[in-house]
Amino acid sequence: MIDTDSTNYDEANSKGYLIRDVLGKEAVFSWWHGKGGLLDYTNPDAVDWWHHQMDKALVYGIDGWKCDGTDPYILELILPLGKRGIVTRKQYSDAYYGDFFNYTRKQRGNETLIMSRPADGFGPIFLDFSPHYVMYSGWVGDDDPTFDGLESALKSYLQSAWANFANFGSDIGGYRSGSGSLGRTKELFIRWAQLGAFSPLMENGGNMEHRPWKFDTTNQTLDIYRKFVDVHYQLVPYLLTTGSHAMETGTSSITPLAMHENFIDKIIDDFKPPTYNYLLGENVLVAPIISNTSTVQVTFPSGSSWIYWWNHTILYTGGSTYTLSIPLDEFSVFFKKGSFLPLRVTEDTPGLGEAGFAGHMRWLLHLPPFSNITSSTIIRERNGSGIIASCWWKNPKCLMINVSAHSTLLSLLEVVGWVSEPHMVLGVSRSGSTALMTPVHSLEELSVGGTYLIRQIKTFYAILVSLDKLGLGHSITMCA
Repeated sequence: MIDTDSTNYDEANSKGYLIRDVLGKEAVFSWWHGKGGLLDYTNPDAVDWWHHQMDKALVYGIDGWKCDGTDPYILELILPLGKRGIVTRKQYSDAYYGDFFNYTRKQRGNETLIMSRPADGFGPIFLDFSPHYVMYSGWVGDDDPTFDGLESALKSYLQSAWANFANFGSDIGGYRSGSGSLGRTKELFIRWAQLGAFSPLMENGGNMEHRPWKFDTTNQTLDIYRKFVDVHYQLVPYLLTTGSHAMETGTSSITPLAMHENFIDKIIDDFKPPTYNYLLGENVLVAPIISNTSTVQVTFPSGSSWIYWWNHTILYTGGSTYTLSIPLDEFSVFFKKGSFLPLRVTEDTPGLGEAGFAGHMRWLLHLPPFSNITSSTIIRERNGSGIIASCWWKNPKCLMINVSAHSTLLSLLEVVGWVSEPHMVLGVSRSGSTALMTPVHSLEELSVGGTYLIRQIKTFYAILVSLDKLGLGHSITMCA
């Protein structure tokens, strides 16, 4: 959108660089920053001219851009005209987001990203805004700062996931203004922040108050907000892996548990899903809390048991429905039994952060059921070869675990779910042979050939040291 009071509007208008109405006349749109015209992306001269305007900002090295939804304004014209004839809303959206994405990458390199909308509400209907290939990350909104607004955001979550948009989140607390001096309640702000932490994008912002330290005088909101920001940072390896896979396969990081209902170009209010629960990746189950209550109903996917995120001794049976009470400082999130969950150690990770392991890898494994199947997880890195972790049962009493080496990251293996304390055999495997295998029966801190074991209450951490970039794997055998 080029505003009519901008210094370059007259030039764009006089040279025919803007979308016209059906009569070929100037089309001026009222939008949230005044009045303006839409660039005609079907005109190559207009696009070249616009790129010259963009260069004046790109020269400063800016490599992240938010492209908000000005494109739907073209719907105000019955038959919008470009240089090459009639332009549909979808054609215009694809050109707007696509050109901004492609040109900024051409000028700044492939580290450059735009942030745009996936499937989202526009007035009373859902629209699919962005072409999929530009949507590495995006958001849905703008929503009211109420629990109804939170539910509205989740409706867009489901539509975006079913439309195979890879990664997205929403404005924590709702973007719009609400009643009261803060514009939103403390409880809504916290529950929305918790949803954001377990979304591919965690984003806070909008009208009126969004600063967590402003919602009470006890710092309760701030403490809870910090806790969930920390969890989101822990999830970075998992989110990068699931998000990369989604982009490469044309799928979404989010899988709704409701039955697929495509409401793109349909009335939003007619969409009434039976549940907003979803899988984040394959191994994390999220059950959003959409009212000012601590109660949530969860039907767990069949085929596995599910472990409560905040207490790993609590398991729920797959295929069963539970009504749970969730305190304000926790959220209804679960991970699949037997899955390898790659997490980043933060300064607040109990037992590890203060010990100097922040920034390294923590592999969370709840004992899988005995079978002949190998469970394997590959995590991605922004710059690096990634890490592979796998586990399999040697026999009904002994679990074999292997984690590939890394040149800079330690892999900290957290294993939960043993009925009794296991003994461990720690070692380093080299090309299938055993370089060192030493039985360990004491769970006190010790060192075995560069591999360390630390005990935490009811949890076992095996710290697997990388070996000078030689690509050696690390193996552990745990036996009852």
